Amino acid sequence: MPVVEGKSDLIHDPRAGDTPPDPQRARGELISMVGAVSNLGTDSDTSMYHLADIPSDAIVHPDTVFDVENWGFAQVVIGTETDTDALLDVAKSAATTQSPFAFGDANHGKAWWEALGLASDPGGFISLYAHAEANATGAGSMPFCIAYLTSH
Repeated sequence: MPVVEGKSDLIHDPRAGDTPPDPQRARGELISMVGAVSNLGTDSDTSMYHLADIPSDAIVHPDTVFDVENWGFAQVVIGTETDTDALLDVAKSAATTQSPFAFGDANHGKAWWEALGLASDPGGFISLYAHAEANATGAGSMPFCIAYLTSH
């Protein structure tokens, strides 16, 4: 078997013409947005709750988590304004917390626009929303942490 010396995608050799690594991935600053959203027991189907605005080119982080145990809807649906389930669409009963990203999953090292399934980077910010697919089952709240890496 040959002895091999390899390198990660964070290492580059300018003499060999290697492209420098993306600064967000190599030395990005971790941003954690901690918030909560509430609903009333009378909220109906197609209600929308604006959670946060995220830089479209920010790198997803596995610390993103939603505490859904007290959410007032049977289904947890989180996405963009127009793509309701771009991030998450699960039964509330599936788990008390939902993490849309796991370390090393298919979205590892991707920008938010890619993880949300957009065709290209829209630039600027992407707004995340929780959506109601049916009437509320009761009043509730959903604490969350949205985490990402950025060089801005």
